[in-house]
Formats: sequence, C-alpha cells, structure tokens
Amino acid sequence: MDRTTVAIIKQAFQQAKQSGGGTYVGGEDVLLALATEPSLARDVLADLGVTPERIRTVSTERAQARAEEIGGPPLRPGGDGAEPVLHLGPTAHAALGRAEGLALAWGHPRTEPEHWLLAVLYSDPTVLGDLLDGLGTSADAIVAELRRRGAQVPEVAAPTYRPWRGSHHLDISAADWEPLLALLRKEHPPGSPWRWGFNYFADDADHRGRVHAEEGIDLLALLAATKQDRTS
Repeated sequence: MDRTTVAIIKQAFQQAKQSGGGTYVGGEDVLLALATEPSLARDVLADLGVTPERIRTVSTERAQARAEEIGGPPLRPGGDGAEPVLHLGPTAHAALGRAEGLALAWGHPRTEPEHWLLAVLYSDPTVLGDLLDGLGTSADAIVAELRRRGAQVPEVAAPTYRPWRGSHHLDISAADWEPLLALLRKEHPPGSPWRWGFNYFADDADHRGRVHAEEGIDLLALLAATKQDRTS
C-alpha cells in the first residue's frame, strides 16, 4: 500500500476507536479520516460543512433518533461487550480497491485523498447517504465541488441516496429468524424496489433480533407464510 493509503487507513482506525461500540472500520470512519487530515479533500468537505465535529454530532443524533423510534431491547452491532478488535470492514475494503483503481486509471502512481473521497462517495449510497443528508449536502454536491476546484472526477454521477419510504418492524424469535430472512432474500433481493434490514438483540431470551422493512413489504404476511410452510 502507498503512503497515502496507509495514512488514511491508520487515521480511520483511530476514528473508529474514538467512536467506540463497533468491531470494524466503516465508511463513516474513512470520511472522518478524510475530514481530519490536511488535503484538498478536507478543504472541500469543510467548505460544505462536513467537519469531524459535525459528522459525529449528526451521526449521534440520527442514531439516537432511530433508537427512540424503534424502541425495544438494545440492538447489538457486534461483539460481546469486551473491548472490540477492529477490522477493516467491507465498505472500507471496497473503498481501498476503488481508490487504487481510480488512481491507476488516471495515471497516478499512488492514491491521493481525493481518490479516497470519491471512492466512499461512489459506494453504496446507503452507507453515507443519510449522514450526508443530515449534514446538508450530498455525494453529487461534493463531487461537483471537487470538479470545480480542478480535481479529476468520474464522468458518471455518484449513486443517489434514497431515504426509506415508511418503516415498520417485527421482533423475531430464534425459531422464525432464518426462515423469515430466507424468504425476504428470495422475495426482496438486493436491488429490489422495496428494502429491508435487520439487527440482532444484545440480550433477549425470547427474540433473536428485529427485522425492519419499507412500507411495501408485509412482514406479518411473510412471517405467516414461513410458519405455514413449516406446518404443511
């Protein structure tokens, strides 16, 4: 890895440790690293209101709002309560490969912070879209500002963030957990019009976790279908 990559990953690990509670370095940690270290990328982010302080504030506010909205037992992002061992997560791994690809495609011998910024902006929009929206900006706005300042950017637009359309959830027992997830993956695979997700509960003897879905997915009907399949 080149010096820029090493420095950004090191800073991202530091940001993840400071945030606490997780077991991996994610896209938000990479964004925090880019908003911290001096570079054109940091200047662009700062001018659009994306500073480390505001990132943490908005991230915390949104996490608290989600927790208050869904209620229920504590949700476990991972780990068992012990000091987490941090790993480079899937989004950060993908950003690394994307940043190196941009650098090579544009004839650079090593990555620059701007390549890394573009790499996270061109990730799955659900990774940073909600956070950027809370900060009053978007991936497209940041890319446009990079372009205005003379940085090379992709010719295609960044993925567009689409907020969830309504939201409801069910707390699912251990017996129903895998059958329901299997049916959801079959009926609503990645890229489908309606989205869903889940969290594990940290400590609940009666339930394995909580499944969330947009208004176009009838969780109760799907759960009933899995029960019928198992009794027929």
